[in-house]
Amino acid sequence: MTQENKYTLPLSSQTKTLLDAITHEERKTNESLLSPNLISVSNLTSGIEFLYEKIRNALDYHEEHLWLKNAIFRILKRNLLNLLAHEKIGLDLIEELTRGRYIENNYYPENKAWEIDGMLEKYREAFEVLETKTTVPEKTIRELEEWLLEFGAVELADSFLQNTQNRAYINYFWQSIKEKIEVAPDVAGEVFNEQLYLAVYRNFLQADPIMEQYELFRIKYPEWFSDSQNAAQTIGQNLAQIKLSIQHALAYPLRKELDRVMKRRSLLVFLLKDLIAQEQEHTQQVLDNPEELEEKLKILYQARYIAGRAKLQTSAIRALIFIILTKMFLLFVGEWPYQKFVSHSTNYIALILNAIVPPLVLIASTLAIKMPGEEQNFLRMVSDFEKLIRPSDSLPALDRIRKPKQRITPVKIALGMIYGANIAFTGWILYALFSFFSYNIVDAIVFILFLSLVSFFAVRLRKTANELAAVETKEHVLTTIIEFFLFPIVEIGKFLSRAISSINIAVFVFDFLIETPLKSLTNILEEWFSFMRERKQNL
Repeated sequence: MTQENKYTLPLSSQTKTLLDAITHEERKTNESLLSPNLISVSNLTSGIEFLYEKIRNALDYHEEHLWLKNAIFRILKRNLLNLLAHEKIGLDLIEELTRGRYIENNYYPENKAWEIDGMLEKYREAFEVLETKTTVPEKTIRELEEWLLEFGAVELADSFLQNTQNRAYINYFWQSIKEKIEVAPDVAGEVFNEQLYLAVYRNFLQADPIMEQYELFRIKYPEWFSDSQNAAQTIGQNLAQIKLSIQHALAYPLRKELDRVMKRRSLLVFLLKDLIAQEQEHTQQVLDNPEELEEKLKILYQARYIAGRAKLQTSAIRALIFIILTKMFLLFVGEWPYQKFVSHSTNYIALILNAIVPPLVLIASTLAIKMPGEEQNFLRMVSDFEKLIRPSDSLPALDRIRKPKQRITPVKIALGMIYGANIAFTGWILYALFSFFSYNIVDAIVFILFLSLVSFFAVRLRKTANELAAVETKEHVLTTIIEFFLFPIVEIGKFLSRAISSINIAVFVFDFLIETPLKSLTNILEEWFSFMRERKQNL
C-alpha cells in the first residue's frame, strides 16, 4: 500500500464517535459554568494553606496529578466523624481545596457543595451498615472504611476535574486498540478485555493502585452510582469480600506486558486529544488532509517533547528535594545521635558520604538520561497514529499480545543462582566499602536505604523520559551491565518507596501535629473575614 493511499483511508467509526462525543461534552461544560453565587476564599488564608501544601507535597513523593485526590482523601479522613454524624462537609471541602489552590477560586457554584454532600451520603450509609450489621473486627472495619473513603476521594476528584472527556478518550482508546492488536487465542476472552481496559485506564491517567481499584469497582458495581441507597446496604455488608475480589482481579499475569504496550500507545491518544482541543470543530477536516495532519502532529509532538523534558527536570528536582529533606531528618534523629551516644565517636567521613553520595548519584543518573530521538520517533508515531484512527481491516496490527513463555525448571534454577550471586557480589562490595570507612550499623543501613531509593527514582525518571518513545529504545551495553549489578539495590528501593509512602514520618508529623491546628486557624480566619464583609455591607 502506498503512502498516498494509506492517508486517504476514511476515519474509523470509533474516531468519528469520539469527535461527536467531545463536541457535545464541550457544549455541556460551557453551559454548566454559567452560574451565579460562586464559592470564594480570602487571599490571605489561601496563601497560608498553599505554602503548607507545597511543603507537604515536597515531603510526600507522589506524582503531581495525584495531589488533588490525595488532598481530598486527607480532608475526608479528617472529617470522617463529622460525616458519620450526618454533618454536611461539602462546602468546607471546596473551601479547603481552594485555599490549597488545588481548584480555582471563584469558579465553583454553591450547589457544587450540595452535589458533594449527595455523593458522600452513600459512603456514610455504607459505613453505618459496616459498623452495625456485620461481625467484622473493629480493626478491619477501620481499614475497610479507609479503603472505601479513598474511593470517595477518587470520585470527588473526578467531579472536580470533569473527567467525562477523559473517559471518552479512554473508551475510544480501549475500543480502538482492541481491534488493532493481535491476541493469542489462549489469551483472548472477557477477562482479557477487562484487563485491557484497566491497562488503558491506568496508563492514560497514570493511575495509582487506588484509582485502578476504584475503576474496577465502578465497572463491577454500577448501582453504587445510580441506586446508591440500596447499593450502600449491599456493599456495606459485603465490603470485605469486595475488597479481596478486586485486589485478586488486579493480579493479572499479563499485566506487565499490557503496560509495556499501552505506555507507548498512550502517546497517540494524547496527541489526538491535543489535536481536538486545538482544532475543535475543524478536527475532522485536519484528519482527512494528510499534509495538514502531519504538520499539525509535528507541532503538537514538539510541544509534548518540550513538556516531557520539563516534566523530567521537575520530577528530578522533586526527587532530589525529597532525598535531601528525608536524609537531613534521619541525620539528626538517627545517624548523629547513634554515633554520639552509642558509638561515642563521630565518623565525619561516613556522615559526609551518606549526605552527598545519594544526591550526586541521582544528579548523575538524571544527566545521563536521554530523551528519545525526536525525528525517528515522530516518523514512527505518524505511522502508528494512522493505524489508530483508521479502520483496522485496512492496516497492519499495532501490537501482538502473547502469553509469556514458561521457563523450564533448570532455567529457573540457573537464573536463581545468577541472581543469588549478584546479590552476594553487591553485598561484598558494600561490606568492603563500609569496612574501609569504618561504618557502624546505622550508617550502613542509611547508606543502603538512600542508595536504593535513588536507584529506584533513577529508573522511574528514565521511564518518564521514555513516555514519548514510539520506538522501543535499545539499551547501551554499559547501562545493561550497571543495571545488572544494581538490580538488587533497585528492588530494595522499590520496596522502600512503597513503605515510605505509607509510613513517611515527616508527613505523619505534618498531618497530625501541624495540619489540624493550621486548618482550624485558617477556618477561623475565613469566618472572621466573612463576618467583616457582612459588617461592611450593613454600614
